[in-house]
Amino acid sequence: MSVVANRYARALIDVLYPDNAEAGLQQLREFVSLLNDQQAARRFLENPTMAGERRPRLLKEIFEALNLERRVANFVGILVDRDRLPILEEIIQAYQKLLDERLGIVRARVTSACLLEHSEQQRLAARLEQATGKQIRMEVTVDPSLIGGVVAQVGSTIYDGSVRQQLEAFKTRLVEE
Repeated sequence: MSVVANRYARALIDVLYPDNAEAGLQQLREFVSLLNDQQAARRFLENPTMAGERRPRLLKEIFEALNLERRVANFVGILVDRDRLPILEEIIQAYQKLLDERLGIVRARVTSACLLEHSEQQRLAARLEQATGKQIRMEVTVDPSLIGGVVAQVGSTIYDGSVRQQLEAFKTRLVEE
């Protein structure tokens, strides 16, 4: 993430936290979703040569349609005025990271050999919370090459409980002996 995106994200979270921080994030995502669906509107808003009242008028219509909170709408307006709309998705990622930090949440990327049931995901999240002392939000993917077990990455720490890793460790011990 760029320094500029982090700066904008920090400014917005400082304004919205704690009362409207999560709602603001959701509103930004809805705005981006609308722009992704309406590419003509995106190109129009990202074009700095569009002068006059046309851009502000379009923005006002979008803000009303999405029912954006005033401070979120002002923020988006500033992005448009400063030609920063192309980095909005990057700003959202930085904002999510800052919000997670403030809420004491860490993201865990979990890879399992097969699809984990909901109860298994809950047990794994509880164990990771116990290990980290923080609330965990998991992103789960499947990789059959693990053979069995799971690999969890929380920040820069990797917890590898895969059968593949156990077999590699066993192979290394056999070679050493």
